[in-house]
Amino acid sequence: MSDTILLAVNDSPAAFTAVDAAVDQARRLGARLCAVMVIEESEMDRHLDETEPLARRRELAAEAVLNHVLTVATRAGVEVTARRRNGRVAAEILAEAHEVHATMIVMARVDRPGHAMPFIGSHTLRVLEFARVPVLVVPEG
Repeated sequence: MSDTILLAVNDSPAAFTAVDAAVDQARRLGARLCAVMVIEESEMDRHLDETEPLARRRELAAEAVLNHVLTVATRAGVEVTARRRNGRVAAEILAEAHEVHATMIVMARVDRPGHAMPFIGSHTLRVLEFARVPVLVVPEG
């Protein structure tokens, strides 16, 4: 059984940098790549009825990101699967890592505009805290 790298993505520019890093790692290691995108309800979603167009836009965005991962990995000759999960981001990433028996997790570090120093977001910190495998945090660019 080959190693599996779990790639956690979203629709940020930093995530696209992480895609390239994860595909490169998988190619070099001969590992499979499993991409996951987690859709988390916002506080506003809990108080307002979500409209059909907004829900559909989220689905289309997730589909586009995951299709990008599939395309990049396939072109690099990397075996790849992709899926979307709903729930709390870090918890779903960790659950997916467990389910696919990931040997590594790759995530992006998203720099916040207006901050002089880059920092790691709460989802990434939670994954770093509870992951049972190495986590590669890829800076944007």
